[in-house]
Amino acid sequence: MRVRSGIVTEIGSNLAHDGEEVVDATGAVVTPGFIDGHTHYDPSLFWDPSCDPMPQHGVTTVLFGNCSLSLAPVRQSHRAALSETFAVIEEIPELGFSDHIPWDWESYPEYVTSMSSRGFGVNVAGLVGLSALRLFVIGEEAWERPSTQEETQQMAALLDDALRAGASGFSTSYFDRGADGRLVPSAMADDAELAALLAVTGAHRGHFEVLSQMMDHPVSIDQLERCARLCGTADVAMTWNGFIDWDKDPSIIDGYLDLAHRLQAEGLRAYPTISPHPQEFMANWQGGMGFISVPAWNDLLQAPDEATQSRMLADPAWRDRAASDWDRIPKTTFPHHDLDRVRIETVERPELEQYVGDSLGSWAKSHGGHPSNALADWLQLNDLHPGLAYTTGNANPERIGSFLNDPATVVSASDAGAHIISHCNTGDTTLLLTRYVRDRGDLSLEKAIAEITSRPADLYGFDDIGRLEVGKRGDLTVFELDALNFGRPEAVFDFPGEAKRYRRPAGGYRATAVNGVLTQVDGKLTDSLPGQWLPGKNPRQI
Repeated sequence: MRVRSGIVTEIGSNLAHDGEEVVDATGAVVTPGFIDGHTHYDPSLFWDPSCDPMPQHGVTTVLFGNCSLSLAPVRQSHRAALSETFAVIEEIPELGFSDHIPWDWESYPEYVTSMSSRGFGVNVAGLVGLSALRLFVIGEEAWERPSTQEETQQMAALLDDALRAGASGFSTSYFDRGADGRLVPSAMADDAELAALLAVTGAHRGHFEVLSQMMDHPVSIDQLERCARLCGTADVAMTWNGFIDWDKDPSIIDGYLDLAHRLQAEGLRAYPTISPHPQEFMANWQGGMGFISVPAWNDLLQAPDEATQSRMLADPAWRDRAASDWDRIPKTTFPHHDLDRVRIETVERPELEQYVGDSLGSWAKSHGGHPSNALADWLQLNDLHPGLAYTTGNANPERIGSFLNDPATVVSASDAGAHIISHCNTGDTTLLLTRYVRDRGDLSLEKAIAEITSRPADLYGFDDIGRLEVGKRGDLTVFELDALNFGRPEAVFDFPGEAKRYRRPAGGYRATAVNGVLTQVDGKLTDSLPGQWLPGKNPRQI
C-alpha cells in the first residue's frame, strides 16, 4: 500500500519502492486506523496533543464532546463554571483547564478554527455539548428550566453554525451532576427543545449522543425511547451510552438490548454503544462523581482541600447527615450498599497492611457501627488516601462477548480521556482484539476490525476514513495479533502540575499512521502530530 500527501494512492502486494518511508508488515495485519467514538480528550489535547496512549493502541481518530460537555460555545464569563463542571464529571483536575486551554474562542466555529490550527497525534472530531449550548444562551437558569421558544431558536441557530463549521452533531446527558449535585443543564431540556435541535442536526446529517439516567432503569428506558422517536422524526442517527452489564442486576442490560432490537426493527437508527472494558475504578476522594447522588458524602468529595475534609469527617453533625443520606439513597456510582464489592488495594499505615486484598465490607463488619461511619473512620485512618477499588459492571466476559456480537450494538464507549485520576479507559481496541478475538474467539478478526473502523465511520459520518481504499486518508494500524497485550494501568505523574493520572502501557502494535505519517512505532510515540479536525458528514445506515 502506498500513501502520498496523506492519501492512499495504491494498494497491492508488489508495489515498487519510490523513496517513501517503508513500514515492514511481514507477518502482520494492516487495517484502517481505529476510531473511538466516545472520548473526553477535549481539554487534555491542549497539554498532550499526542493523545498518549491512544496511538499506541492503534487509534487514529477520536470523537469528543460527549455527555453534553464540550469546550464551546462558551462565554468568557462562563469559562470557570464550565471548567469546574467538566472537571468534576470527567474527573480531570481543573488545573489543566485554567493553565493550558487558550480559550481563544467563544463560538463553536471559532473553536473549530482554533483546533484546526493545531496538530495532534490523532484526527479529532467534536460534538456540541447541549449543557454548554444551554449555558451560552440561558445562563445560570439553564440548570433549572427548559428553554423558552426564543431561547430554543437561538440555540438552534448556534447549533446550525457549529454543524456548518464542522461539528459532527450534539450530545446530551440525563445522568451527570455538577459539583453541587444538580443535574447538568442538558437534563432540563424538554421535547420541544430537543426536537428543534434535532431538526437542525438532521438537515446536516449529524449525529446525536445520549447518556440516560443509568441509575433508574425504567426512567432510562423511557428517556431513550423518547429520544429515539424524536430522532426518527428528524432522520438523525442516535447512539446511547451506559449500556453496561451491571453485576448486581444483569436484567438491566437485557432490557436495553430488547429496546434496541425493537427500535431498530421499526427502522429507527438508535444504537447502544458498548465497551469491552470492565467498569473498574480506584475510588477518588478529591472531587469526581463517586458519591454524586449522596449529598453529604458528595459535599465531602467536593470540599476544597483535605483540611476541610478532615474537619467534616470529625464533625458529628456531618456524620449524622452522611449516615442518613447513605440509608435513603439507593444507588450511586460507589457501591455504598455493598461494601463487600470494594477492595482494599493500598493503605497508609503499616498496622493496616494486613487488610490489603480484603474487602472494605469485611473490615467494616469487624470495625462495627454504621457503614457510613465505618468508611469515614477508614478515611481518617488512611489520611484521606484509602486506596479503595471497585468494579461495577462488564465483569463477565461470556456475556460481554455475546453483546459485542449482537448486530444492534456498536463498540464505541471507552470514555477514554475521562476519570484519569481514578482509572484508565484507554485500550478498548486492544482488549477487544486480545480477549474477545484471540483468546476467547467470540468475534472473528474481520468482524472486530469492522467494529472499530468501518462501522463507526459510517455511523458518525466520516466518509474518508474507516476503510483501506484508494482516495481515503492514510490512517493505518499494523499489528500481529499474538503480539498484542492489554496491560494493567499504571500511575504516572505527567499531568499539569505533576499531578497523577492513570495510563495504560503500549498495546504491542507495530505501527500507527495518521494521514500517512507515523505517530507511533513499536510502542513509542514519534512526536509527529499529523492529526487534523475531521468534520462529520453524511452518516450511512450501518
